[in-house]
Amino acid sequence: FQAALRELGDTVTRAERVEPALNQLTPGGTADTSSPRALATDLRAYALGSALPAAGRAQLKTWLVGNTTGDALIRSVAPTGWTVGDKTGSADHGTRNDIAVIWRDTGKPIVLAVLTDHGAADADPDDGLVAAAARAALRGLGALG
Repeated sequence: FQAALRELGDTVTRAERVEPALNQLTPGGTADTSSPRALATDLRAYALGSALPAAGRAQLKTWLVGNTTGDALIRSVAPTGWTVGDKTGSADHGTRNDIAVIWRDTGKPIVLAVLTDHGAADADPDDGLVAAAARAALRGLGALG
């Protein structure tokens, strides 16, 4: 997986472990880390770009749009009629993440990545924080009124 990301030009994301170990964070550690920009760039390449053939992009869109774990996250702030395909994640330290492609009624799709965590290892994830960050980002892009 990491080799495929490197082929895309992603030198930030570090994919080193598999489930469930990758959900155990070490504050300040670098194992299984990325950045919102790197994840959004990767998602754009796979879902909208040429990193996958057309059939692969169509299948990925089906999977992303069919996901139901993100109903309270990015897709919760998208206007009615927009199509949101996302992939969520969570881990200890209250980590709650969501990356999404948002197909609007008009204009180009928006790719958004929101990553959150908290200081305490046993902190609860905060879906509302992810939704609020997504709303702020979409407003900042002029996509929301």
